[in-house]
Amino acid sequence: MKKHIFLLVLCLCMAVPAQAASRGRTPPAAPPADFGGGPPSATVSKIAAVVNGERITVLDVERRARPELMRRRLNPNSPEQRAQIDAVYKEALEAEINDILVYQEALRLKTDLPESEVDKEVTRFLQQRKLSPEELEKQLKQEGMDMQGMRAQIRKSLLRQRLMSSMVARKIILSKEDVAKYYEEHRDSMTAISEVRMAIVVYPPDINADSVAQRIKSGKLSFEEAVRQYSIDPATREKRGVMPPAPWKEMSPEWRTRVAALKAGDVSDIFVIPHPQYRIRAQIKILEKVGADKVLSLAEATPEIEAILREPLLQARFMEYTQWLRNRAIVDIKGL
Repeated sequence: MKKHIFLLVLCLCMAVPAQAASRGRTPPAAPPADFGGGPPSATVSKIAAVVNGERITVLDVERRARPELMRRRLNPNSPEQRAQIDAVYKEALEAEINDILVYQEALRLKTDLPESEVDKEVTRFLQQRKLSPEELEKQLKQEGMDMQGMRAQIRKSLLRQRLMSSMVARKIILSKEDVAKYYEEHRDSMTAISEVRMAIVVYPPDINADSVAQRIKSGKLSFEEAVRQYSIDPATREKRGVMPPAPWKEMSPEWRTRVAALKAGDVSDIFVIPHPQYRIRAQIKILEKVGADKVLSLAEATPEIEAILREPLLQARFMEYTQWLRNRAIVDIKGL
């Protein structure tokens, strides 16, 4: 597995998305050498499905399925696991179809996206990771990409997000009573945090991460030692897992919820960082919550509460919307 991809993964997952239900498509990277090998070259040109004239290859599906196969420790070449593998491939194919449907709809509706928006995303990424354009170019080259390819992927992702924001997010309405109820139930966690400083350990797919997490919890292994021994994120491993400070307002609702339940010194349970190519398991340790000693008023906490409550509703609405697109589309599934 190419390690530099985690720089982009962590940045995008922690950031507040324009539409949490939409998914980006990231250029493929090679699988780990010990994961039963990559897909055979004969599958490169085989068509798995055609969506309104746009082709999805078997290779596209295999790349999409790879993280889930890793997570479940399934070997694509194992006859005994064929039923489970086929189920994962089916889910991956459906996700690829949804991606294309949303992107095609964004183009059909002539969804506006100034080039300056792409520039902002690139600049934001460079600033957060403290990279120069030259260093980013070098890392992209190691991933088999270039800046033009990265910008194209960002543009596609932003177009999908913008469409989903207009067609899904704005149709979800939360009542004041729902917000007030959540505030009363979680008042202690509604603090005026400005930024969070934390460390992370990113586990390789070929170890028992649950066992390592248990050792950390029992005190038999320090978090810092776990980073040194196991973490596969080169950007943080050399710094004892310490990540750049994360502005609270720029964190996604999912990350806010995860962090809100922890105090300084706490280590999270294992969680999965979603990514089209990998199923990344990780843990974080809270080092400091800047501003955590001040409790927000209901008015101050309302935007954050709305984001938290909206998330599951967005997911449900996203499924309804993509099914509506699917019903209007010409989707020809060839088989895997």
